Amino acid sequence: MSIRDLLNPGSKGFKDLKLDLDSITDPEAAELINKNPKIMRRPLLTDGKKLAAGFKPEQYSSLVGTG
Repeated sequence: MSIRDLLNPGSKGFKDLKLDLDSITDPEAAELINKNPKIMRRPLLTDGKKLAAGFKPEQYSSLVGTG
């Protein structure tokens, strides 16, 4: 998963910034998230090796070993 994958283009904050997701680099994404944390996908869940970003219950169960 890249830092860019943590951006939530559907969020109001992202839409308000009128950004083109395809033109954003990982360093730019990191800076954008730092300045506008509400544009980051939430929640984040990790097992220490893998990361799931956004509301994806099917990924959660694979990380915690249920389902």
